[in-house]
Amino acid sequence: MSELLTVRDVATILKCGEDAVVRRFAKMTGVIDLGKPETRSRRRYRVLRIPKTVVEQYLTTKSGRPVQIEVPPRAERRRKSATWEKRAILNLAKAALQNECQDRKAYHRIADRARLLTAHVPEDRWSEIVWFDDED
Repeated sequence: MSELLTVRDVATILKCGEDAVVRRFAKMTGVIDLGKPETRSRRRYRVLRIPKTVVEQYLTTKSGRPVQIEVPPRAERRRKSATWEKRAILNLAKAALQNECQDRKAYHRIADRARLLTAHVPEDRWSEIVWFDDED
């Protein structure tokens, strides 16, 4: 079975809106609709899971040549928590340990850049940011 993608994943891959993805893929063979059907008093609620192969077939049809897509990594979703700082510290420590980082400036640079991202860049654009390091 092919990897199942969310509407948001496909919108990111196609660089279009989620509504456009729902319109294009809702009735395609292989797409799974986990939502609720329309009733007289309520409109339909759609929750789609789109197989990666369906997206590749769609792009192949549109481009006229075989297309392979790479699914972007999903950000880990976390709920609000009183212990979020502790988890953030542990995650940073783990990343530093894995990268053998002992440079105090690197920790400050990471914190400053994280603060910049959260204050000025929408989360869905974070992966597009390119950082240029100043040579000290």
